[in-house]
Amino acid sequence: MDQDQKHQIRGYEFHVTGALEKDGRYRGMILISKRGDTLQVYAKPVLIETPSSFKSVHAALIEASAYAQELIYNGAIKALLPADAPLAGTQNGSQAGTQAPRPPDFVGN
Repeated sequence: MDQDQKHQIRGYEFHVTGALEKDGRYRGMILISKRGDTLQVYAKPVLIETPSSFKSVHAALIEASAYAQELIYNGAIKALLPADAPLAGTQNGSQAGTQAPRPPDFVGN
């Protein structure tokens, strides 16, 4: 699985990655950059963590991808995304096309 690949489902754009936790396990992370229902592009990606953690980063990435799909297809993602986040290309946000800095414990970046 390509960890840097941008995923697009129903207008939502996101990346999945894994974060190393203090206990040595990996938690899947979903970074949403574009909202599908309003087509809003976020200046700083919205982070959604998976509920489970795993011994391998590969398992965490699979979980993050599956969790993102589940949230998008059942509509639950709308409740997890802020309505008032800065938009890309605005004064409060960064320019479109630039990535927000990521914490150093992300795996595969």
